[in-house]
Amino acid sequence: MSKDQWLQTPIQFETDYTIHDILTILANKTWKWIESQEDLLIQLDYDSFKKEFINFIYTKYHIQ
Repeated sequence: MSKDQWLQTPIQFETDYTIHDILTILANKTWKWIESQEDLLIQLDYDSFKKEFINFIYTKYHIQ
């Protein structure tokens, strides 16, 4: 299954959410947490961060 197909997989027991939707929520919450930390420096813009976050989850947890 390609990454795009995997991202469009519906969440079990939900009709309106896909894996992509959930990962977008997680990326946003992670971004906000990083921004709130005084000792962390963000070196990416949000869109690049989100792309890298989703790629990381896909490569580490789906295609192991």
